[in-house]
Amino acid sequence: MFGFGKKAKKPDGIDILIIKTDDAKNRNFYQVAFPSVYANDIVSMLKKLEKSKLNKREILGDIGGFHLATHLEALTSYDVFDENDLEAQPVMIQDFASILLRRLEAIDESGDGDDADLAFIMGELTMLRDGSYVPPM
Repeated sequence: MFGFGKKAKKPDGIDILIIKTDDAKNRNFYQVAFPSVYANDIVSMLKKLEKSKLNKREILGDIGGFHLATHLEALTSYDVFDENDLEAQPVMIQDFASILLRRLEAIDESGDGDDADLAFIMGELTMLRDGSYVPPM
């Protein structure tokens, strides 16, 4: 039988990835939300960025030196109890991609970004930001 893989669990669900930041001033972690059907691609791309030499505070700012802490899969809903706490609010993948992309574009424009992964990651983040890869939730 086909269709019983990871994506078949809850294709209409929401995944949340908890990303821990090392030295952030405003946040200790980000909760990044995205549709479950795109989880494998998004998580693998962020793992690649996590292991990349681009994952430095000098390049990514406060997010630099991040690591993936937890992946919550196929949620049907979530509740935010503290609306005033910035960390309590999940960030949509489009917004998170935009944050990362702005920082990587600055490196690319300055000519310091000769890393082989830079073009690939910037392309993936551009598609995430623009909604051409993952439709807005």
